[in-house]
Amino acid sequence: RGRAFAMPLTSPAYPPGPYRFSNREYLIITYRTDPQKLRDLVPEPLQVCEPLVKFEFIRMPDSTGFGDYTESGQVIPVSFCGRMGSYTHCMFLDDHP
Repeated sequence: RGRAFAMPLTSPAYPPGPYRFSNREYLIITYRTDPQKLRDLVPEPLQVCEPLVKFEFIRMPDSTGFGDYTESGQVIPVSFCGRMGSYTHCMFLDDHP
């Protein structure tokens, strides 16, 4: 357990890091939404910065140990104790062998 990095412990789905991602392709769509709905969605103690959501499509053709895959998801800019960050509301991956 002391060296665990992924599940299941006896047969992790990917190798230990460090990881290298190259030749990535991005499409990020930023849109405004209802500020109250965002506040209802984002868990405390995170704070919504602006009523914005980013829907990201990322093509990962060459990544260490993860294979060739594409991901997409909704990411919300947030802050925590004055530090800026991102809250990933949902993420979808296409990583079939």
